[in-house]
Amino acid sequence: MKGLVKALLNCTPLFTASVSCFRFLSSLLESIIMKILCSISGLEFSVDHFPGEFFSREVYHPVFHLPQKRLLSYTGKWASGELTRTDSYLLFLALLNSSDHMEFRVHAFRNELTDALIANNMEYLIRTVIKLNSVVNPTVTFPRFAVTAETRYLTNVYHWIDAWESAYKEFQSGYKSAHESAKLINREAALSRMIKNPHRATADYAGPLAEWAVVAGQFPEFLMAPVASSPPIRLCDYWKAVIQKCARDESLYTVRAADLAELIEHCEDKIPVGSIFSHALFKLLRHAEEKHKNFLGFNDRDLVSNYSILVDSTDVESANLKALIDSAPAEQPKREQYASQFQFIRAKLRWDMAKKAGER
Repeated sequence: MKGLVKALLNCTPLFTASVSCFRFLSSLLESIIMKILCSISGLEFSVDHFPGEFFSREVYHPVFHLPQKRLLSYTGKWASGELTRTDSYLLFLALLNSSDHMEFRVHAFRNELTDALIANNMEYLIRTVIKLNSVVNPTVTFPRFAVTAETRYLTNVYHWIDAWESAYKEFQSGYKSAHESAKLINREAALSRMIKNPHRATADYAGPLAEWAVVAGQFPEFLMAPVASSPPIRLCDYWKAVIQKCARDESLYTVRAADLAELIEHCEDKIPVGSIFSHALFKLLRHAEEKHKNFLGFNDRDLVSNYSILVDSTDVESANLKALIDSAPAEQPKREQYASQFQFIRAKLRWDMAKKAGER
């Protein structure tokens, strides 16, 4: 019927010339259109068939039936300015509704500030509803908000979105903490077996011990300033490498004493003592610190103690230097004569010092 009336208006001059006939046709068109007031947006729209007006809280614009994924496909059009202000208003409300955390007790109202409000908050809303709907755990709840007679102009919408964003960050933080706790428990179980094994040297489990310390000690993850031509590295990764180096004499002395002291201070502040893991970690680090302080072996048993009378002008440094020279090997050291590279290097340093002093 509607198509027939339109055809008559377009093709028959006789009908268009008559005002009374035009009014008749217009009323005929209106009589077969239903007007509906959207219970969410407050916009009025029309559908074909069955004349009349329908105002009900259960009836709203078809855009509110679209799944969130389909709604998000329109955000590109909004960003490029292809949507009208009314279309943007509907999209904004549909995304709000797609969060499943909104209740429309009354329909929203548009005023002169609504378009600016949508322009300022649309992007924030898009990012946030995507995050909310990515959480499928039914035990996780987010704040719910209602459009009422007091909030129908949506002036608080930024605070609603911000509350969702904060709740999501708290959820992420809690999830990460639980995940890290589970990882820590698994590492502790494996590490415990290695530490208790009498046939394993500290160097054998220094790697897993360092991994445990990263989590238990909450090592910082920021990037360190690059040293010389070295690429930037996260502090947690650097400290992990330091722990592993401390287990081997060959690599211990490549660690700067200041860095080792900083690591020990952090671990003492963050890691409670009393467990088998913290005991192994602190024993390793403090032993390494002592070795660092005694690099030339002033406390070694092989250091020759030749007692001699020192004059008043002799300082401690000179006395120590004399003791090192006296303990230097009689012949130039060779690698095969020593059990480790570290012992060889230390003996060679003593020999070099003695040679420089004219004692060899």
